[in-house]
Amino acid sequence: MEDQTNSIGEKLRVIRMEQGVTINKLAKQTNLTPSFISQFERGITKASVASIQKITQALNTSLGSLFENGYEFKPNNDITLIRKENRRQLTFPKPENTKDYLLTGLEGKLQVIYSKIEPGGGSGTQYTHKSEEECIVILTGEMKLSIEEKEYILYEGDSITFCSRQLHGWKNIGEGPLEAMWIMTPPTF
Repeated sequence: MEDQTNSIGEKLRVIRMEQGVTINKLAKQTNLTPSFISQFERGITKASVASIQKITQALNTSLGSLFENGYEFKPNNDITLIRKENRRQLTFPKPENTKDYLLTGLEGKLQVIYSKIEPGGGSGTQYTHKSEEECIVILTGEMKLSIEEKEYILYEGDSITFCSRQLHGWKNIGEGPLEAMWIMTPPTF
């Protein structure tokens, strides 16, 4: 798993350098320390989903661009078919313990992500992103979802919809893996 963390940090470093953004400037934009950013880019430390989201927003890039096995999505008359073996994957190591699979591209009006989260895994701190609306459907397991000051416990079969621009965070509170489907519009990851 650490190789994937390194590759995420390395990809962000390349994007940052291509844009001519210094670590200090990125630190000011994200409220993260220059030391943390440097260590993350070099694979010395890990970053939460929230921290990675802050960095991608500051660099004006999508989280989806960091997914490994990058698959070029090409709409065919507004129909996009993505076979299971062609899903793009992004793995967050501990403490998130999450694997995300991008099921749609950025071309359409919505984005669908399938996540498998190990017990105790989650987003880290609360975060926001530029989607207008987000829906989470719990396929298996239990999730604690915090939106602003409120907490919701979601069980298999439950769904919830909210504005993605609100601070939110989540965690697998069950004893087994949590599988969830995230639907966002417009696409931002």
